[in-house]
Amino acid sequence: MASISVLYNDDATLAHGSPQDAIAVLAVVDCAKAIAYALVEQGHDVELEGLPPDTDRVLRTVASLRTDLVFNLVEAIGGDSRMEQAMVWLYELHRVAYTGSGPRAMALCMEKPVTKAVLAAAGLPVPRGTVFTRGDESCEDLRFPLMVKPAREDASHGISLDSVVRDEAALRRQARHVIETYAQPAVVEEYIPSREINVALLGGPNGVEVLPLSEIDYSGFGAEEAHVVTYAGKWIETSRDWDLTKVVPARDLSDAQRTRIESVARKAFETLDLRDYARVDLRLDAAGEPFIIDVNPNPDISVGAGFHLAAERAGLTYSNLIERIVQSALARHARPA
Repeated sequence: MASISVLYNDDATLAHGSPQDAIAVLAVVDCAKAIAYALVEQGHDVELEGLPPDTDRVLRTVASLRTDLVFNLVEAIGGDSRMEQAMVWLYELHRVAYTGSGPRAMALCMEKPVTKAVLAAAGLPVPRGTVFTRGDESCEDLRFPLMVKPAREDASHGISLDSVVRDEAALRRQARHVIETYAQPAVVEEYIPSREINVALLGGPNGVEVLPLSEIDYSGFGAEEAHVVTYAGKWIETSRDWDLTKVVPARDLSDAQRTRIESVARKAFETLDLRDYARVDLRLDAAGEPFIIDVNPNPDISVGAGFHLAAERAGLTYSNLIERIVQSALARHARPA
């Protein structure tokens, strides 16, 4: 049994974005409660604490921690997602053991253009793209349709059916919307209109394990609509996108395709120095070749989320999943530096 503090960011608002973007932030509270309950089931002594948007309070909280492990769910401070990596630096500075990836991985994955550059340098497949900081940059080397998304957001913030653009006018309009609404650059990359595969990776005593592959079922959307996981499809339960976006077991993949997908995901995990758990999202092109479209070092692990469903298909209960993450973190921190 271990003493574990479950820490999460208790932010009512975001630093940037629309009012609806706060829904995803508030969802972390339910996730934290579910994790705390699972840890109690496993026999741990658990403390649950939400960190307010007050940096002095955050600093005092970390400095005063007297616990075997922090289960880290802090994705922002004061609504600013750039502070996610600052939080793990605080743990490092105070020598606090914690779950999940460290500062380097958090920094690399926070900036999507940097993530893509590092993956490409390692020989991993990523869509061709560029970065817009104003909205009027050249993209003559890219082929439409294109995908436009914020450079520093996760959880589908800033993603809608309008994010896939098919001409230059729509590209300029959507890029400016992202830049102005989210106060950050827009990533513009070639849209791959095919299957989307989610790869959940979980640490264990024998190294990282690839859980059963998942796929986004877009069959409910029209053929001419963008097939993307929108913010509404992930978080707004009353929306059409929510009703039509389904996470299902990956189907009809050859052994060679599964091996290739798992190999790419594993190498991304290692290249970005991820730890304990993570998710790699890929698109398959017309030839079935996987391209990495996103890497999440702290994916949603709430009850019913895609990561949990993949773990279930691997024979793990929710409390087993949470315990695996805890044991991976404890084992790492027990090793000499």
